[in-house]
Amino acid sequence: MNFCLIGLLFLLNQFNGLCSVRIELENLPEQCDYSKCTEPDDDKVNVHLVPHTHDDVGWLKTVDQYYYGSHSNVQNAGVQYILDSVVEALVFNKERRFIYVEVAFFAKWWDEQDNKMKAIVTELVRSGQLEFINGGWCMNDEATTHYNSIIDQMTLGLRFLNDTFGRCGIPRVAWQIDPFGHSREQANLFAQMNFDGLFFSRIDFEDKFNRRANRQMEMVWHGSDDLGSSGDLFTSVMNNGYVFGKNLGPPEGFNWDLIGGVDEPVIDNPKSEEYNVEKIVEAFVATSLFHHRNYATNQILFPMGSDFHYQDANILFKNMDKLIKHVNSRQSKVKVFYSTPSCYLKALNNSGHIFPTKNDDFFPYASDEHALWTGYFTSRPTLKRMERVGNNWLQACKQIDVLSDNKGKYESMLRSLKESMGIMQHHDAVAGTEKQNVAFDYAKLLQIGIDQCKKVINYGFKKAIAGPKYAYRKRDDFQFCDHLNISSCYATETYHNFMVTLYNPLGHTLYNHTVRLPFNRDRTSFIEVLGPNHENILSTIIPIPKWVRSTPGRNGNASHELVFDVNIPALGFVSYFIKRTNLKTENSAIDATKLKITKPINLPFGGKSNDIDIDEHGKIKQISFDDRTFTLENDFFYYEGHTGNNKFSENRSSGAYIFRPKTDKPIRVGNLVQSILYSDDRRNLFEIHQRYDSFVHQTIRLYPNKPFIEFDWYVESIPIDDKIGKEIVTRYSTNLINDKTFYTDANGRQILERKQNYRPTWNYTVFEPISSNYYPVNSRIFIRDQMEQTQFTILTDRTQGGTSLNNGEIELMLHRRLLHDDAFGVDEALNETGPDGNGLVVRGSHYLLLNDIVSSTRLHRELSQQLYLKPILGFMPKFNVHKSATPYQTVVDWMPKLPENVHILTLEQWNSKQILIRLENFYQKNENHQNSKATVSIRNILPEKWNILNVEELTLGANQKVESIKQRLQFRYKDNNLYKKVSKIKGFFLEIHLDPMQIRTFLITIDKCFKIVIGEIIICV
Repeated sequence: MNFCLIGLLFLLNQFNGLCSVRIELENLPEQCDYSKCTEPDDDKVNVHLVPHTHDDVGWLKTVDQYYYGSHSNVQNAGVQYILDSVVEALVFNKERRFIYVEVAFFAKWWDEQDNKMKAIVTELVRSGQLEFINGGWCMNDEATTHYNSIIDQMTLGLRFLNDTFGRCGIPRVAWQIDPFGHSREQANLFAQMNFDGLFFSRIDFEDKFNRRANRQMEMVWHGSDDLGSSGDLFTSVMNNGYVFGKNLGPPEGFNWDLIGGVDEPVIDNPKSEEYNVEKIVEAFVATSLFHHRNYATNQILFPMGSDFHYQDANILFKNMDKLIKHVNSRQSKVKVFYSTPSCYLKALNNSGHIFPTKNDDFFPYASDEHALWTGYFTSRPTLKRMERVGNNWLQACKQIDVLSDNKGKYESMLRSLKESMGIMQHHDAVAGTEKQNVAFDYAKLLQIGIDQCKKVINYGFKKAIAGPKYAYRKRDDFQFCDHLNISSCYATETYHNFMVTLYNPLGHTLYNHTVRLPFNRDRTSFIEVLGPNHENILSTIIPIPKWVRSTPGRNGNASHELVFDVNIPALGFVSYFIKRTNLKTENSAIDATKLKITKPINLPFGGKSNDIDIDEHGKIKQISFDDRTFTLENDFFYYEGHTGNNKFSENRSSGAYIFRPKTDKPIRVGNLVQSILYSDDRRNLFEIHQRYDSFVHQTIRLYPNKPFIEFDWYVESIPIDDKIGKEIVTRYSTNLINDKTFYTDANGRQILERKQNYRPTWNYTVFEPISSNYYPVNSRIFIRDQMEQTQFTILTDRTQGGTSLNNGEIELMLHRRLLHDDAFGVDEALNETGPDGNGLVVRGSHYLLLNDIVSSTRLHRELSQQLYLKPILGFMPKFNVHKSATPYQTVVDWMPKLPENVHILTLEQWNSKQILIRLENFYQKNENHQNSKATVSIRNILPEKWNILNVEELTLGANQKVESIKQRLQFRYKDNNLYKKVSKIKGFFLEIHLDPMQIRTFLITIDKCFKIVIGEIIICV
C-alpha cells in the first residue's frame, strides 16, 4: 500500500500541496483482517496497546454539543475534533492503529467530509489502521434496554458501516466499556451477531478481586440455555479499563491525553535534563508484569484512551511511538505494540488456553461496598416510558410502511425515529443518568421522530382503509393522541362523531383489547360505539380519577373515559365508530355503577373461578383461582435516600446511579382514605379508585376475560419540604413460600433466577442488604411456590428496579426524587420537576398474575408482548358513519395465522425491492413443551400479490449473509468444548424452523406482483 501517496493526499488537502494525487482504492488490497496483527512473542508478556476514545452520545452535554464541542465550560469534549485529529495521526504513521465505536457520531462526521477525506478514511479502514468495533449507533445500556431496541440500534449502525466500507466495516468485537453492569441476553445477542468476543470492565468489585486472584478475568460466557454453544461469547474483563476518576482509561502513569492527562511525556533526548527513558521503561515493564499476574496467558490489553480522548491525537501517538520503541529495545521481558481488541482475541485464541465459563450475568454492579448501581434501573421513569412508546411507534411505522407498499418512499421520515431511538439506547440516555437538560433534549429528539412517524402511519391508514380515491385528501388525515397516558385527547374530547382506527403491531390477533377514550361527559347527549360492521358494541362510561384530571400540564378537560373491547387482526387494522346522539337508546353507553366501599366484597375476574376479596377499606386481601385461595396485599412505601459527602465509601449518597437507602425498613406512604368501586354488571367489569392521604394513588381494574389484574399506579410530586430525598416503591405481598428465590427477565427476553444475598460466581459479602438485592426488571418479575405449584408474576410497562426481600413478596421501585448527587460524574441531584415547578408526576401500569406455574410461563410471555407493543390509535374526526361507510374498509387483515410461539420481531423496508424480516420463537425450551419448536412459511407471511424472487438469511445484525460468514473464533473452555459453527442455509427456501429463543433474520427480494410468462413476454398483473 502506498501510504506515502495517502500522506501526500492528506497534506494536499490540508496545506494546498504542489501536486494532485489520485488513489484507485479498488486496486489496493484489503488488510482489515488478522494479517494486520503484530505477531506476539511466546517468550514475553505481550502488551496490546489499543488507542481508543469513548464518546458518550449525550450525558453532561447534548449529542450536538458533544459533537461540535460547544459548552466547553460543562465538559471539554468535541467529537469532530477527535476524528479530524485521529485521521491525521494515522496517516502520519502507518504503524499506528485506532478503534472507534459510536456510529451516531461517526455518521454525522462522515456526512460533513469531502470526497478526498472520505477516500483517505476508506483506505485507513481497508488497511486495518482504523477499525470499527461494536458497530451500533451507540454503546447501549444493558440493564434498562429491551432486546427489540438493542437489535434495532445495532442494525442501524452496522448497516451504515456495511454501506460505507463493505467487508472492512464489519466489526468482530463488542466493546461495552462504560455500561453499569452486563446482561446475559446482551452477550447472547452479540453472539448471534457473529462477534468473536466482548470486552468490558465494570463488574462488582468483589467479583473482580476474586477473578484477579484466580486469574479468571477472561471466560467463555454461556449466553443462552436454549441456543447451546451458538450463544457462547468469549468475554474479557479489563483490569483498569473504565473507571471514572482514578486510573481513568490508560494504566496509571501513561495517560498523555489533554483531558486528565497529568503524566510525564516520554523524553528521549539524552541531552535534555528532563531525559526519562529508563524511568519510563522501568515503570511500564513493572506495570505490565503487575497486570499480567491477573491474566492466564501472556497476552494483556491496555486501553489507551477514555472519555473524549484524542482531541489532539498527536500527543498520545507521539508518546506511544516512543514508548513502543524504547520498551522493545531496552529489555527482554515485555513486548509492546499497537493492537486492536480483534488482534488481542486472535492471540488468545492461538494460545490454546482452556478458559473458565460463566452462566449468570453481571448484575448488580457495585464499584465499592456502598455503591450499588441499582438506582438507575428506575431513574427518570417518564423517559424510560417514553422510550418504550417510541419503540411502539417505530415498529408499527416500519410495518405499515412495508404493508402499504411504499417502496422506501418515506425512508427519511422513518430515519428520524430510527436515529432518535438509536440514541435513546445509550447508557446515559434510557438509563436516566444524564443531566436534566440532556434528558429534555433526548425527549425532544424522540418526539420529533415520533411526529415524523405519524405521517407515515397516516398515509398507511388512509391507503389501507380509505382506498385510492380518498387516500390523499387532507381533510381525511388521521389525528393521533400523545397524552392518553394522562387521559387526554383533543380528538375524542372535541368531536361528537369520529372514527377510531386501531393497528395491531403483533403477529397474532389481539382479542378483547380494552380501549379507553377520554371525553367530556354531557348529560344532554348519549354515546354509541359501533363496530366495523356497524354492530353495537357494549361500552361503559367511567369517571377519570381526580388525581389524573389534576395532572400538571394536562391541557384536556375530559372528565370520563369511554371503555369498550375490540378485536384487532395480526399486523392489521380495524375501525370503530363513536357518535353522540340526543336520544338515549338501548345501544347507548352505560354509566358505571358507583359504590363507595364500606364493607367487604368479592369481585370476579378473568372467568372461571378467579376472584378477589376486598376489605371494608377497599384494599385487596385475598385472591382465588382454581379453587385455591391466597392472601394478597398491596402497599406503597418510600426509602429515605442516604446523604453524605461522597468522600468515602460509607458516605456515599443515593443518586442517579446509586440506590442507597438510609435504613433497611421503608416508610409507609400514607393511608388509604377512600375506595370507590365502579362496575358494569353486564360485562363483569370492575374498577376501584383508591385515594391515599399522601402523594400516591391507584386504580385497580378487573376484566371479565383477562387473566390478570391491572394496577394503574400514580405518584404525584414527591414532597421534599423535609429536605429528604425519597425512593418510592410498591410492594405486593402474598403467603407464597419462595425461599428467597425470585426471577427476572433479561432485556425482555430470557429468564434468570435470583437468590437473596447470593451471587453464583463468588461468596458474596452483604454490605447493602436492600440495594444489593435489586435487579433490572425490563418486563416481568415473578416468584414461585414449588409446593403449591403456583407462580406470582408482575409485568411492567417500563424498566424498573425490583426484588423479593421476603417470602411471598415482590417489590418494584416506581419513582425517585433525590436531593444529592452520588459523585459519579453527572454532578447534579436527580430532582426532576414538572411544568408546575414541583416534582415530576409519574403514572404507570402493572399486570398482576397468580396462576399455576405451567399456565403462567405461557401467559407472561404473551401478555408481556401485548404490554410492550400496544395498538396504535388514529382518529378521523367529524366522521359521518352512514354517509362514509361504503367507501371505507373497516377491517384490513394482512397477516395469516402464525404459530402461537412465533413473534414477528422486525418487518422493515430495506430498499425499494427488499424487505427485512426477523422471526422469533419467544418461548424458552422449558416454558412450552408442546410448542417448543416452530415451522413458519415465509410465503404465508407476505401478501399474496408479492412475488418472492430470493430469500437470504442474515446474521442477527443484518450485516452478514449466514451462508458466507466465517466461523467465529473458537475458544477452549473447561469442558473441553468448542463453539459450534453457525449453521448455514443453502439454496432457496420458504419454510423455516425456529428452535426455542431463536431469532432468524431474512432479507427477501420481492417483485410486488404476479408474473405471468407468455413466450418471451413477462406480464405483471
